Amino acid sequence: MAWALSRRYEKSEARRRLAEGIRGRAARAGEPGAFHETITAAWFELASGVEDLAAHPELLDRELLARYYSAEALAAGRDKWVPPDLHALRLPPPPAPAVADLFAVMRRLPAAVAVLSTRAGPLSARAALGGPPPEPARPHGTVHASTVSSTAAVSRTPPLVSVCLANGSRTLAMVAEARTFTLSYLAFDQADLAARFSTTARPAGAEQFSGVAHHLSSYGPVIAGCALWVGCHLEQVHPAGDHQIVLGRVAVARSDRQRLPLLR
Repeated sequence: MAWALSRRYEKSEARRRLAEGIRGRAARAGEPGAFHETITAAWFELASGVEDLAAHPELLDRELLARYYSAEALAAGRDKWVPPDLHALRLPPPPAPAVADLFAVMRRLPAAVAVLSTRAGPLSARAALGGPPPEPARPHGTVHASTVSSTAAVSRTPPLVSVCLANGSRTLAMVAEARTFTLSYLAFDQADLAARFSTTARPAGAEQFSGVAHHLSSYGPVIAGCALWVGCHLEQVHPAGDHQIVLGRVAVARSDRQRLPLLR
């Protein structure tokens, strides 16, 4: 509309008509405060200055003004014109800012720390629950554990939890084979175990648990003294970028209310 009006009217008149039209639509929608003087004027300046809209697909980017204005400048420009503080209003636009390191940002949020454990082979829950005959026991690698902090309760009915596991990881392969796993949510004084099960230098198989107090449930090993733990059947696996989102259907959940959880 800004482009069409600028082709029909003198620039100041086209801009006035655009603002008047948007104000009217906002008022009829019952949201008169939705009109933003600076956003309207900035979009008009960008769109009205081009001859061929098709040659400027960046004008379809709803976040385009973030390349010209800081959030603070736009916030100050609702009722009055505020000039851009990052870049002059001209096309082509400046490059989009680099995406922030997601983990550097999310690291500020506290997250529970758990050890995911699983066991494939003769003592897996497949056999315990009447599944197919287990494979012959292997001397190594039947047990695996890894520290995780990307877990969440997903559903109450059915009871589901999620955990994100890296593509190609040993943990993901073992969970897919065993079809069961446990999540031992560590207590506040078990940070050493979080470090133990996250290092790539840890031994393979059952030796990972050497010297670590635990018991073997039908779903995998459970760390003794943890704040809480859940035992799960593998429900679904969904690809998500460089990880897979693993959904587990919770079959057992236990907690020790006297043990506060460890937070990252």
